[in-house]
Amino acid sequence: MINACLVAVDVKHPKAKKEYTYLIPKDMQSSINLGDVVRVPFANMKTTGVVTELLDTSSCEPADYKLKSIIDKEPVSLPAELLELAKSLSKYYGTPLIDFLRFMLPPSLGYKTERVYFLQSNADNSKISKRAFNQKQIFDYIAKAEYATENEISKNLKIPLSSVRSALTALCKKEIIKKDYKIVRRKPFSISYSSSSQDIILTEEQEKAIKTIVESYYNSKKTVLLYGVTGSGKTEVYLRAIDEVIKTGKKVLMLVPEISLTPQMLSIFQNRFKDKTAVIHSKLSAGERFDEWQRICSGKALVTLGARSAIFAPIQDLGMIIIDEEHETSYKNGEHPYYDARMVAQLRAKQQNALLVLGSATPSVESFYRACKGEYLLAELTKRVSGRHLPKLEVIDMREELKAGNRHIFSRKLLHGMKETLEQKKQVILFLNRRGHSTFVICRDCGFVLKCKYCDISMTYHFEDKTARCHYCGYTIKAPDICPKCSSRNIRYFGAGTEKVEEEARRFFPEYSTIRIDSDSTRKKGSLEKMLASFKKGNAQILVGTQSIAKGLDFPNVTLVGIISADTILNVPDFRSGERTFQLITQVAGRSGRGETRGKVYVQTYNPESFAIQAACNFDIEGFYKEELKNRKEANYPPFCRMLNIVFKGNDENLVKKEADKIGKMLQQQFSTKIKMYGPVPAPRSKIRENYRYNILIKSDQIDILINICNQMNILNIDNKIDISWDIDPLDLL
Repeated sequence: MINACLVAVDVKHPKAKKEYTYLIPKDMQSSINLGDVVRVPFANMKTTGVVTELLDTSSCEPADYKLKSIIDKEPVSLPAELLELAKSLSKYYGTPLIDFLRFMLPPSLGYKTERVYFLQSNADNSKISKRAFNQKQIFDYIAKAEYATENEISKNLKIPLSSVRSALTALCKKEIIKKDYKIVRRKPFSISYSSSSQDIILTEEQEKAIKTIVESYYNSKKTVLLYGVTGSGKTEVYLRAIDEVIKTGKKVLMLVPEISLTPQMLSIFQNRFKDKTAVIHSKLSAGERFDEWQRICSGKALVTLGARSAIFAPIQDLGMIIIDEEHETSYKNGEHPYYDARMVAQLRAKQQNALLVLGSATPSVESFYRACKGEYLLAELTKRVSGRHLPKLEVIDMREELKAGNRHIFSRKLLHGMKETLEQKKQVILFLNRRGHSTFVICRDCGFVLKCKYCDISMTYHFEDKTARCHYCGYTIKAPDICPKCSSRNIRYFGAGTEKVEEEARRFFPEYSTIRIDSDSTRKKGSLEKMLASFKKGNAQILVGTQSIAKGLDFPNVTLVGIISADTILNVPDFRSGERTFQLITQVAGRSGRGETRGKVYVQTYNPESFAIQAACNFDIEGFYKEELKNRKEANYPPFCRMLNIVFKGNDENLVKKEADKIGKMLQQQFSTKIKMYGPVPAPRSKIRENYRYNILIKSDQIDILINICNQMNILNIDNKIDISWDIDPLDLL
């Protein structure tokens, strides 16, 4: 008889890493199921948890402790598919099960309700006095509308709210109407329907791509890589494929890399699928997330759209997962647990027999390699729709600008191009993947560089509030006028961020409106959507931004893009820096010339000889991947191996090094013939938030070995003053 269960409890204590056994009260034994969310006692508190296994304790050996009982059952339950997915991910990443179950649960809120009024079954308006004009109007309105709120009645009949309430009270007393409560959906965005995309005439390449996807859906379910240049109509291919899947009674999940892309994509999807579209991402309020979670779980939403966390949406009968801009690093979670939404999608698609579609104008090296090997099907869109040309890219050597005496952040050619473009009533995008005004503050007399007192990182100057900020821990101080070291007043600001680009654009072109989009300017909810909409309407002529504007956005009036510094990522000490530079230039360039006029792109750099920059400017995608794969094979980097990065951190550097050395020796002794280990060594970012950091990087061609190491990390005997984390398939080694 089932009288107990295992519960993954939602507590963040470092030693609470397993599931715990709880008795099921007799009156709940018939109603408790796998995936149920329950209230349980834990230590000296009460918390929630998820039932992961049902048990019969009658045949078990008596324990030397007394089991506690479940307190209550919440009205929420995870689908069986999600529970199985969480178990698989817990094993793969070597983390407690609850770490992934948290992503799958809705916020602990209830439905939003509002009071409505409707007619009694035997309603008789003869009870209404002829002089009660408001009551008569309200009766007729409710009879036609079936039910209505006080505000709706007041707005539509143009009767003051106080008068509406008085009339409703009188009608209730006469038993002509009655009041009740209905659930109200908190809509993340307003819906504005327009014409169907079915009116769009497909290109021959689009039809071929759709055929490849649909055939794989009905037959092999083999992953499809949709490679399409910017502006080639990948979104329309997605929509047609989704149509086909929905016809079979299945549902679709689509991921986009940036929340900034969600409003635009949501509008497109709502125009096509109306109110059958749901949206999930971290910028929604708790109430909005709860409502969307319930709509998805109940099956009311046929298509779910969202950023990384939407991969855990409670979709049952899943037929297809689409990952747009699949190369983006934002699909990797930046904190524990370090899951990759693309890997989760592969696992989920396999478990639910769904098709996975990966789309990008610049596929990741790993995906391109798998397509070349035949592990993925390849569908290609090599031309822009409507016969539009790809933009013309030109590399500008900033070393020559310095020789010519130009020390501005804008090259002469870019300035001339901006002037010409703006005079033609077209728009300009200026891209720099670095926020703030100046990247470091220095004393010209003694060489002192202002660094964060908690991190070994130079602080960024922000002009708007005259502060210096650390972009890693958030530490902020007033920017100094006097050098803290030598008391000199010769303090200067060097390097450029988006604030400085905006300032310079306004200085050179004061008669044109300029807006800036980065994480500093879009903190307020809804501000990003408003800025993008304003730029699209032409209210601003110059848009300055970071990578949030680099992809997916469609501004037909933009004919010039200026990449202020193509070297920002290229100089990062990471084996993926060339790939990211190539991708970023290609993606940003793709914002230009999406209307009738061919676009121009100026790429400013101090490294014009870089193969990544040259390949991007020549649209030589095959040449780039061929060279990149050759280099990766020689150095034994992915896709030719799998990697695991282990990070040790603590505020005592000697203790961190000691523990890292101890674990490193243990791993080397146990797995020496199956792995190649580098370190322990200080991390490139050696100190963050007062914590010293040491890395151990492990390479192996056997993923099971790395998974085994991850799971061993949970049971290590390590000093409790040291924090240890591990990242399988890392995208950032810094």
